[in-house]
Amino acid sequence: MTPFISKEICALVLGKKIFREAISNIISHREYTHGSPARLIIYKDKIILDNPCTLHYVGRITPENLVPYARNPVICRFMIQLGRFDQLGSGVTNIHKYLPLYAKGATPVFEETQHGFRLTMPLKPSTQNDGVHDGVHDGVHEHLSATELKILQFLATPKSTPELLEGLGYKTRTRNYETAIRRLLDISCIEYTIPEKPRSKNQKYRLAAKGRTLKRRHQ
Repeated sequence: MTPFISKEICALVLGKKIFREAISNIISHREYTHGSPARLIIYKDKIILDNPCTLHYVGRITPENLVPYARNPVICRFMIQLGRFDQLGSGVTNIHKYLPLYAKGATPVFEETQHGFRLTMPLKPSTQNDGVHDGVHDGVHEHLSATELKILQFLATPKSTPELLEGLGYKTRTRNYETAIRRLLDISCIEYTIPEKPRSKNQKYRLAAKGRTLKRRHQ
């Protein structure tokens, strides 16, 4: 006789596997000398984990282009011994394997940007090309900090980081500025002018469609 396993138990087991890999990845690959915190952000339709790290590869990471790289080899070996993940690189493979079963066909997005590593796990299938950010609840977007609102106001035209800092009255990058920029990128209010080269010296930020909508609302 084949044992009966309920959908609830299956979801619990899959969720445990997915989050074990995701959290272990944050611990193992973090740049511990960086002042920014690792974050786990839960939205209505997705979960984002991001983490400061030493850049090794810029862009989207998939099982096909994955080249495992240990940023903290001692911690990685220790986590493997604890059974927190199977092997170096297993997080990308396993989350791509299990998330579609857990969230009905949803596809995770692993990427490295100039701000560090980010994992986006949609909780429902994407209905657009790469629209993992497009379904975020409007109520979340409307709770913007004063710095985030100022950045939206300054981006009437694309601006570089020095131009934004000058407009905000900052002499150098501050944690407040970095946090605001990262969140506006996360919720697709702003975007890079050169997305394929996040660290380009000519890089600027510009308003995305959602950013323009929010800017009009707050005006």
